[in-house]
Amino acid sequence: MELNPYAKVPVLVDGDAVIYESAIIDEYLEEKFSQVPLMPKELFPRAQVRIWIDFCNSRLQAAGSEVVHGSDPQKAREQLRKHLQTLDRQMNGRDYIAGDYSLADITFIPFFTRQQRYGVVIDDTLPNLKQWVERLLARPAVRSTL
Repeated sequence: MELNPYAKVPVLVDGDAVIYESAIIDEYLEEKFSQVPLMPKELFPRAQVRIWIDFCNSRLQAAGSEVVHGSDPQKAREQLRKHLQTLDRQMNGRDYIAGDYSLADITFIPFFTRQQRYGVVIDDTLPNLKQWVERLLARPAVRSTL
């Protein structure tokens, strides 16, 4: 509570700066360490990355939270399934969700590492999504944290 009035993690302390909310922390770090660009330079592709970050946080993660903590877990599971189907369609013919590997892909990784917590099975019924998840979780920087 002292560092984050939302009483949530993560919180990044960088000198005198205190930053919270995952997406904001991600953009802060991407700008601070710009030698590894994770956001497109062009406006429209940058907006697409932000759209998928919002989708993850406001829809996928929110539905997952409702499955675990909500009053109607079955309804939340149905909504979660629809969101996963949306992702499967988006990933058709793509390696990453918004062009090159970006903050959008990174934003989904925590959900995918905790999918069992939400009762999610990403299998061959969602083939494009399954391949993307496998690709993300196989990245050395991700694998080293699991």
